[in-house]
Amino acid sequence: MLKFASNIKYLFNNIDLVSRIQASAGAGFQAVECQRPYDIPSAKMRRSLADAGVEMVLINAPAGDGDGDKGLGIFSGRISEFQRETERAIVYAAEIDCQRLHVMAGQTNQDTDLNGAETIFKDNIAWAAELGQRHGVRILLEPLNPIDNPGYFLTQAAQAVRLIEAISHPNVYLQYDLYHAGMNGEDIIGPVGAYLGLIDHMQIAGVPGRHEPDTGDIDFNPALKFIGKSGYKGWIGCEYAPLGRVEDGLAWAVTHGFGT
Repeated sequence: MLKFASNIKYLFNNIDLVSRIQASAGAGFQAVECQRPYDIPSAKMRRSLADAGVEMVLINAPAGDGDGDKGLGIFSGRISEFQRETERAIVYAAEIDCQRLHVMAGQTNQDTDLNGAETIFKDNIAWAAELGQRHGVRILLEPLNPIDNPGYFLTQAAQAVRLIEAISHPNVYLQYDLYHAGMNGEDIIGPVGAYLGLIDHMQIAGVPGRHEPDTGDIDFNPALKFIGKSGYKGWIGCEYAPLGRVEDGLAWAVTHGFGT
């Protein structure tokens, strides 16, 4: 049976962040994910999760405070900042019993030395993986489509897998977002079978538009059925902007076992 997590950046975002946890539980979710939870002290976040009876299954490491920052991992001049912020995120994740941390790479421009950026990123991720392992937190890499994220360093599942294999640390995994794959025009099912042993988290949204998965141009039902039969045991994050009430837009998930 597939397991769906509420992304509380997108879902229930008309209320404060902590209230979104309880709202997610009320809608039937047993887990949540959150890109930026750090404004909530970890002790309060932990209590809020416990009170709602849900778990936090994924957070993002801080992506930087600069205009347009999409990660710190590829920059030679920001290694100390990367380590400081990633350590803060790993400790926070451990304190709220979250086992997964998405670490973003960063945005390139025409002056970026791509080979140099890759070397820095691999070294940074290896460092994060070692620290994360000591705290029981897995490090995840997620490709982002270049239409929504122009210049982002990591854009394809195959690229992420090549980096993971090159880093060769047992605590680095693939975060596979079917939305980004769909926006790339990729075969959304193929990577599930090819990289199943490396995938530790998935996400989904309708393509295009990033609304409910049963909107847009892609029929996700075959992919979700394939995932259900594949042996995948992880969560699928509902990382989409609902067109109306969250509860009214979950029929697609109910079809695949949500709420049972």
